[in-house]
Amino acid sequence: MSILFLLLTLAASVLLYLSHRHQAWLTKALPATPVLAVASLLMAMALYCGWQAFSIATAIFAWLVITMLVLGLLPFFSLLKKKKTHGE
Repeated sequence: MSILFLLLTLAASVLLYLSHRHQAWLTKALPATPVLAVASLLMAMALYCGWQAFSIATAIFAWLVITMLVLGLLPFFSLLKKKKTHGE
């Protein structure tokens, strides 16, 4: 359950990032309304899995910390992507 908790939280955070208009991974952001609905559902499922694996206080704390960490680091991963130059 704890691995599922981690994976669901990561997937929901990535979807939240990719639906934002200022994301730098895709050329165009994902459509906000359906992606936010799916991300919210994944976040709720992650919190439930965390609650089953840990105490509720631990689950909420870990859920918030993982979400903050992932959303804080995701913009920097776009720096690893090779930029296309006009000469190529």
